[in-house]
Amino acid sequence: MTGDSGDFLREARKHLKEGAPDLARAALRTGLRSGCADPLALAAAGRLVRKLDDGVAPAVRALLVGEATLGSVADCVVGCAHGDDVRVAASEGSFDNVMQDLVSEATAALRPTAVVFVPWNERLLQGSRPAAERIDDAVGFWQQAWGLARATWGARIVQVGFDWMHPGAGGYFLAGQADGDLAVVRAANERLRAALPEGAYFVDLPAVSGELGRRTFYEPRRWFWSRQPWSEAGAARLAAHVWAGLRATHLGGRKGLILDLDNTLWGGVVGETGPHGVELGESPEGHAFVAVQQYAKDLRGRGVVLGVASKNNPADAREPFVENREMVLRLEDIAVFEASWEPKAEALTRIGMRLNLGVDSFVFLDDSRFEREHVRAALPRVTVPEVPDDPSEVVRHLVNGLWFETTSLTAEDAARATQYAAEGQRTAHQAAFTTMGDYLTSLRMRGQVAPIDAADLLRVAQLVAKTNQFNLTTRRHSEAELTRLLELPRSIGLTLRLTDRFGDYGLIAVAVAVPDPTDPAQLVVDTLLMSCRAIGRTVEEHFWARLVDRAIALDYRTISAEYVPTAKNALVRGLYDRLGLDTAGEDGNGAVRYQKDLAAIALPWTAVEP
Repeated sequence: MTGDSGDFLREARKHLKEGAPDLARAALRTGLRSGCADPLALAAAGRLVRKLDDGVAPAVRALLVGEATLGSVADCVVGCAHGDDVRVAASEGSFDNVMQDLVSEATAALRPTAVVFVPWNERLLQGSRPAAERIDDAVGFWQQAWGLARATWGARIVQVGFDWMHPGAGGYFLAGQADGDLAVVRAANERLRAALPEGAYFVDLPAVSGELGRRTFYEPRRWFWSRQPWSEAGAARLAAHVWAGLRATHLGGRKGLILDLDNTLWGGVVGETGPHGVELGESPEGHAFVAVQQYAKDLRGRGVVLGVASKNNPADAREPFVENREMVLRLEDIAVFEASWEPKAEALTRIGMRLNLGVDSFVFLDDSRFEREHVRAALPRVTVPEVPDDPSEVVRHLVNGLWFETTSLTAEDAARATQYAAEGQRTAHQAAFTTMGDYLTSLRMRGQVAPIDAADLLRVAQLVAKTNQFNLTTRRHSEAELTRLLELPRSIGLTLRLTDRFGDYGLIAVAVAVPDPTDPAQLVVDTLLMSCRAIGRTVEEHFWARLVDRAIALDYRTISAEYVPTAKNALVRGLYDRLGLDTAGEDGNGAVRYQKDLAAIALPWTAVEP
């Protein structure tokens, strides 16, 4: 996209002056997504977003604290998030006042869902004490800060690492040895990363500054004048990584990479050259296209689903995957293959429907500027990178986009791409049936319900942190808080794993229920959620029945529950009505309370077998 980096800011300010804040937000989002915002424009956009979103409920409330001045980073974080269509309230603490900032009145007003900790190296690298003691003190301090943030706010942790501007008096060779500055920074970062609590995110600052170049990333004058060591460009790049951490801890990374074919996965047009004539391997560009495929294959190995959206004859599009030995990707790697002459936006929409995923979870890679602009206009929630003209730059561009960052990788994550491929088969299979009941029965679903145990706690915490659509209360409990709830006498914590004739869904549902503190005969459902992959298949009915069975076994007489509306969970607004509970009250914000005698609950039909 062409244009001055300030064009979108001028347009947004014009709309705001004319009393059209929604148009101002849209102009900012378009400019930020286009990649045309330079560091100063990004920070200015963040400040304008703060003004526009004042009083609007954010999805993420982030507190930035540390041993540096963080205002410009916080502005850029808000701008980065707005480009992703996520509202973030970001507040920065004062310089080198970490513990006090965590318990200040301003922080109490913010009620942070995440705290970003940003160290600097002054104390770590100075002083006459042995390096090991300085490292112990530094790591111990940040561990105390994490504990305070989690105990006070239940906040998720984003920890930035230590870094160095220059190697100091020892020079590059000595600084990397023994107690040299570079060796101390590396050792401190290894200790920090190893000590992080589960679900926390680590920003490897030496890697980030090295990506941009330290001479560009840092500006010594700013450190001495304002206690901010990074340049405008450095602050913007650091903010991009901080936002990636906040997104990973709150929303998760993008779930799918949707790929064009001609001049994206290989060089040339397969309809003209045939499957063996496309450019792969041997030439410099051919090697670059192989690298793109390998990156996509590696993403699939860690659970990112791959799809194809190509304007091509279907048979021509598939031939290289089957016949060309230079291909890294094969047809079995592609969960949904869309090849036709219809608009790409329609293909992406069908892929989303086949996989039961929202298009906002997709990154779409296409070499054609026309196709990119078409998808941006038709499906603005799809992430559409500006693909470099040189194929050797594509992988670096995708990595730098940070769209697939995550806080951990479980066995469930690694299996997800295979699970989504099976989802595409299920959708195709459904077309053979005239009734939904017959289709669901034909799937031969089996649901294994079990108590939450230590082995599943990380996966449960992931679902609690990231599930939005099928989530009745959307309470974002940390692992520590989940453990506390599950340790209450007569509490119930359940998981559900699902399989069917096409494959294994994995662990997809969680229920946490606790005794009512005022009525020990009443069970209160605190959390009930399920992955969107199983919506509409009577899995929730099966899971509910097992929860009711467990409540009766523990001698509860009544069960109560609540639906708390959010921007994304309208799907389950009437679930408790459908499950047979009685309405017990409603507040002015749309939250509905339910209650029912357990003996009076009539369990609904489900196609899922134990």
